[in-house]
Amino acid sequence: MSTQPPSFRDSTNLDFLRSVAVLLVFCVHLYDIWTGTGKNSGLVWHLGQLGVLMFFVHTCLVLMWSLERSDLQGGRLFTAFYIRRAFRLYPLTIVCVLLAYCVDLRWKPANLWQNLTLTQDLFFTIHPVFPPILTPLWSLPLELEMYLVLPVIFLVFRNRSLRLVLETWALSAAIAFIQPQLGERFLILRFVPCFLGGVIAWRLIRDRDRARLPGWVWPFAVAVVSVIWIMASGEYLPLGIAIFGLCLGLAIPLFREIQWSGATTISRTIARYSYGIYLTHFPIMLFVLNDPRYPHFKLIHPFPQLKHHAGPVDLLLVVVLTATASFALYHLIEDPGIRLGHMIAYRAAPAYAERAPRLATSA
Repeated sequence: MSTQPPSFRDSTNLDFLRSVAVLLVFCVHLYDIWTGTGKNSGLVWHLGQLGVLMFFVHTCLVLMWSLERSDLQGGRLFTAFYIRRAFRLYPLTIVCVLLAYCVDLRWKPANLWQNLTLTQDLFFTIHPVFPPILTPLWSLPLELEMYLVLPVIFLVFRNRSLRLVLETWALSAAIAFIQPQLGERFLILRFVPCFLGGVIAWRLIRDRDRARLPGWVWPFAVAVVSVIWIMASGEYLPLGIAIFGLCLGLAIPLFREIQWSGATTISRTIARYSYGIYLTHFPIMLFVLNDPRYPHFKLIHPFPQLKHHAGPVDLLLVVVLTATASFALYHLIEDPGIRLGHMIAYRAAPAYAERAPRLATSA
């Protein structure tokens, strides 16, 4: 049985982390499109990547506990996990990819099936191709590859020492440095140490309750740990990713839950709709902010370009449309997909039924 602290099943701290992650991505893309200065370097780029790294640690931790609480063994563990993840990840992705294919005149992919299956990192010809108006899609194939091995990681480390997990992290950090020589098909190797940060957090919490620091300090701890990645540059980027994942994983178990009810409500709401926010905000920004300053995206004519307004009006439109789209897509696609995944997983692995209602669905 799980030794999980009761509060962890509904963690404000993790909702806060996920909310910060998606808001970082949102704000960085807004700045890039607004100013037309988006580049793969500098503070702004680091902040956007920081949000993705937070997602990786958070998701890995939540899914390790999901596997723990399923209380399944053998093939049923794998079957239930893969079914649920597929129905969590694919429905909204497929809808967004098909919409991108229909409305973006500049995107004429011969590899549409790769984007629909999130296998761009494996089957590309020259380099992975993503729909221009779905720039955030690049991280989802990495998550999918992580999902494939997560049940194995769970079984390997569940009853072994934390020292083995840390040694595995160190080995993965060393391998991350040689990833560029292996090519883009092995991009996942750069982020494995970050994913393992979630595994380390899971093992620490699983062993015993280590939360001794007050919850109000948690946001400051996240900011301090983030400096590790912000300071990384050049050839040391893989090391920055690895150490950030490790330090965040070590920090998560040390803090009690945030008690402020306002933070709980806001974080939980943003976290619930974060997947929709992540996939919809970028095309909405392009649609609203489209003017001569950034003409490199062209929407099909039945979707008229909006007139460029004053900055506050544009910002309000972006926020309202993103919130509306995320809310609608969650209730029309995401949540039904999650429920369908649970139902199919239950039929494939009946022992899963008693645990299913308690499993996290925000990852």
